[in-house]
Amino acid sequence: MMGYQANAATQWSGLETPGMMEAKCSLLIQEDGAFDPRIKSLPKQRVLVYQDKGYNPATPTASTQGDENFYVDFNGCTILQLEPAPGSPQRTMPITLTVGGRCIFTPENYQDFRVMMRTKEQSIEMNIAPNGNFDWPDVRSLLLCPLCGKTAGIPQEGDDYEHEYWLLFYPLLQITVMKGSQMTLGTRTICRLTCLDCMEDLLEGMTLKVRPAAMEGRRPRLSFTLPANEVLAEAGSASFLEDGPPRPETHPHVDDILDAWTLYNLWEHSGAWEALQNDYRIVLSRSMHSDNGGEQPSGNNDTVEPKLKDRLGKSCGNPACKKVHGKRDPETGDIIRLSIRCKECHMEYYCSRGCRDEALEAHTPECLIHQEERQERREKKAKQVTCDTCKKRSSYTKMKKCSRCRSATYCSVECQKQDWNRHKADCQKRNH
Repeated sequence: MMGYQANAATQWSGLETPGMMEAKCSLLIQEDGAFDPRIKSLPKQRVLVYQDKGYNPATPTASTQGDENFYVDFNGCTILQLEPAPGSPQRTMPITLTVGGRCIFTPENYQDFRVMMRTKEQSIEMNIAPNGNFDWPDVRSLLLCPLCGKTAGIPQEGDDYEHEYWLLFYPLLQITVMKGSQMTLGTRTICRLTCLDCMEDLLEGMTLKVRPAAMEGRRPRLSFTLPANEVLAEAGSASFLEDGPPRPETHPHVDDILDAWTLYNLWEHSGAWEALQNDYRIVLSRSMHSDNGGEQPSGNNDTVEPKLKDRLGKSCGNPACKKVHGKRDPETGDIIRLSIRCKECHMEYYCSRGCRDEALEAHTPECLIHQEERQERREKKAKQVTCDTCKKRSSYTKMKKCSRCRSATYCSVECQKQDWNRHKADCQKRNH
């Protein structure tokens, strides 16, 4: 439909609906996909915030009146999106990720999202109305990290560690044939819990051109190029870069980490969530128009995408493979692209997963050196904070906060437990 085609190497989670499979919409970011960061301004607008009714019309006590949807005058805001890099291989539908913020995931959050992300079959079991006309993946898609494919654990009462993640907003598309041969497109954006380490790996090396805030209605021409992870760290846990909605009174400080459900509701009730949906719809409409009427690129194109030009002339990392990035494959005639990288050091590139697996043993010594160098670079660039127990300094994104008072900082669960006797009195005082 849109010029991308699945093959044996396409990664699927097993949670996609048949309509999503038809649209080539995977819940997993493909391993050879690349992203560019973009600062996105959502304009002021009046939006209708849709509320999940969550009742069974067959129940006599159900309210059939009183539309719970409400209008909001959205004031506009600036957010961070991660767009597919131009020229990166597209075996599935290109996904633009929106960074919602950092959050903790609680047992109550799991139950809230479980109801909101219910399927039609689950609606019957819960004795509440379906959430829309289409069936979409259930709460398991929330728990599935889109980058590594690992499933987050379901939090339980009494857990002695925090379930902390980045919350990304992930657009979905599905094609359903209804009433004979009529094709219907369905769209939805869902929340995705993403591993802290996966997010750090994704942002590594990304930079953003940032301009100072406007003064007296005028924005300075001067701009700065900053690492994307530093821009996010300065934005705070809710990740609004500019003009975000007021934070909840319970978590007024910009670095106070919200729980996932509160963070989602901050976006929704401010109107930012629906403004984001409107933007996704515009982008989808333009891409559909372009695909149907626009000029298609020639299949015999010798050019190499700007994002991959730094690999021109580089040989595949597998010593047994002689393929060179930017050259033509003598067997298929296609342009060779080294788009598969080492998962550990992110420094070596290969033409296929097979080549990467074959070169694993030979690459390991060099990989370990690259990993150490990479960790050193991270520590220098990252916002450093100190553990209250062992005094170890580490990246802001890897440290944990006391879940009760949010004032104590620790590098590990062990340090948090060790410090509890000392911290207990101060923690209780802050909570009263």
